[in-house]
Amino acid sequence: MKYQSFCMRVLCLLLILASVIGYNSMQKKDTQEQETQELTQLQKRVDTLEEQQKEMLAALEEAAKNQKTAKAQAETDTKDDAVKEGAADSEDAESTDDSENFYKDGTYTGSAQGFGGAIEVQVTLKDDEITDIQVTGASGEDSAYFSQAQSVISSIISAQSTDVDTVSGATFSSTGIINAVVDALGKAENE
Repeated sequence: MKYQSFCMRVLCLLLILASVIGYNSMQKKDTQEQETQELTQLQKRVDTLEEQQKEMLAALEEAAKNQKTAKAQAETDTKDDAVKEGAADSEDAESTDDSENFYKDGTYTGSAQGFGGAIEVQVTLKDDEITDIQVTGASGEDSAYFSQAQSVISSIISAQSTDVDTVSGATFSSTGIINAVVDALGKAENE
């Protein structure tokens, strides 16, 4: 009887151990499946983000190309207008004091597309010199980038030209300021 009781206890112990081992292996399998699913989801998210990043980079490159083309066209138009004006001035026998200058004295406004929308500037001219540039509107611009981009204003005033380098890290905003100044200068030209 003792032997039979001992065998029953051993058998019960073996059944309990088998149940615990079986339960643990099932838990490991469920955990592994869950981790695999999470990794798959994460990989899909990464792939989606990489694709979005590529699309954004392509759009930014296209926008930069368009801005360079627009800037080159604006500069070409400004030079063509200057040549036409120079020819008209040389033909004009009577000239006033202000017409000897390329630009009329005064304050002129201009606008151009920046990173987040239109940028508006006010350019003050005196004796063919840019004396002041003030940004009057840039509501769509990111303040962190735009504050960097505004350093292009001092470069324009120092060079007395819009043919200056854009600000690294704020390329679109600084290009918008440059193009807005070009627009204002176009309005200030003597005819």
